[in-house]
Amino acid sequence: MIIVYNIVMVLCLLFSIYFITTSLFTFKKLKKKIKDNKIHKFGILIPCRNEEEVIGDIIDSVYNLKYPKDLYDCIVIPNNCTDQTRDIALKKKARIIDVDIPVKTKGEVLKYTFDYLKSEDYDAYIIFDADNLIDENFLQHMNEALNEGYLVAQGFRDAKNPSDNYLTGSYTMFYYLQNFFLNRSRRNLGASAVINGTGFCVKKEVIEEYGFNVKTLTEDSEFTGLCALNQVKIAYVEDAITYDEHPTSFKTSWNQRKRWSSGCFACLERLGRSLWKKGNFISLDCLLYYLSPLVQITSFILPLLLCIFKFLKGLMNNTIVVDLSSLYFFIILYIGSIIINIFVVKMLHKKIKDHYKGIFGFSFFILTWIPINILCLFKKTKKWEQVKHTKAISIKIME
Repeated sequence: MIIVYNIVMVLCLLFSIYFITTSLFTFKKLKKKIKDNKIHKFGILIPCRNEEEVIGDIIDSVYNLKYPKDLYDCIVIPNNCTDQTRDIALKKKARIIDVDIPVKTKGEVLKYTFDYLKSEDYDAYIIFDADNLIDENFLQHMNEALNEGYLVAQGFRDAKNPSDNYLTGSYTMFYYLQNFFLNRSRRNLGASAVINGTGFCVKKEVIEEYGFNVKTLTEDSEFTGLCALNQVKIAYVEDAITYDEHPTSFKTSWNQRKRWSSGCFACLERLGRSLWKKGNFISLDCLLYYLSPLVQITSFILPLLLCIFKFLKGLMNNTIVVDLSSLYFFIILYIGSIIINIFVVKMLHKKIKDHYKGIFGFSFFILTWIPINILCLFKKTKKWEQVKHTKAISIKIME
C-alpha cells in the first residue's frame, strides 16, 4: 500500500516539476517575426443570453476600437433571451444574428454563427462575452499576430471588478497566473497557448478546414484540444486586452467552476486518447493540462488518507502524536503563494492595492476547487447555467 502511495505521489511531483520548469520560460525574451503586412477584416462575435445590463457597454467599446471601421463588424448573437438584450443591441447599431434553432451552449451558438457567416468576406473572427470591455488597441495586436502566421490567438484576460471581494480578486489572480506562467511561457517556447473563454481570435480558414465541432460545456478548453490535434498553434497576445466581469457570489462561482471542471473531465474523456497517440509536445502538453483536476484530487486525497490512517493506527495503539509538520507545510505553501501572487501583480504592472483581496484570498479559492473537482469526477454538470452580469462600466473608466 505504501509503495503504491509513493509511486502515485512521485508521479504527482513530476507533474508539478514539469509545469514549474516550463513556466520558467516566461522570462525568456522573444522577438516577433512579422511575415505579412495585411490588414485583416474581422467579425466580432458576441453570443449573449439575457445581458441587457451590460450589452451596451461592450458594443460601445467595440466601436471605440482604433482600427479601420470598414474592416470590422460588431455582431451580436442573442439566444434564448427573455429581456431587452436584442433591442438594446439594435439601438446601438450592432448587426444581429438571430439563432433560429434550439441551442443550449455557447459552443452551439458559435457553430451556428460560423455556418451562417461562411459565405461572407471576413478573414478572422474574434469571440467575446457580453460582459466584456475591449482595449482600444485589441484588433491592432490581433492583426499583428495573424501577420506573424498564427491562425488562432488568445488575448490577455483582465478584470472589470478585481477589488469587489476575495472571489473576484481570486478569479483575477487565476487568469493573471495562467497568462503569465502558462500562456506566456508557451509562447516563448514556440508551443501553444490555451484559450480561456473570451477575447480569442480564430482565422476563418481554420473553421472552414476543421469546423467548430465542440461537444462539451467548455468550448474554449475543447477547442484548445482540437487545435492541438490538428497542429494549429495558438498564439498568446499579451497586449490584446479584454476586461471581464467576475462573479461576486460564492454560489454562482461554485456553479461556474463545476461547469469548468465537468468540461475539463469531458475533454479528457473525449480527446485524451487522441492527444496521447498524437505524441508531440503540443498535444502532450494539452493532455497534461486536462489532467490537472485529477492531479489536484490525487495530491489532496492521498495525503489526507495517510493522515487518517496514521491517526487511527495511533488511536488503536494508544500512541496518538500530534504531527505539526503538515500544518507547517501548508503555512509555508500559503506564504509562498502570496509572494508569487505579489510578484506576478508587479510584473504585470498592476497596483497591489487593487489586488490585495485576490493576493491573500487566492489559496482559499483554490482550496474550494478541490471538492468541486471531486464532485464532478463522479457527477458531471450537463446543463449550462447563466452567470448574471450587472457591472455596467464604460471602457473609458478602464483605460
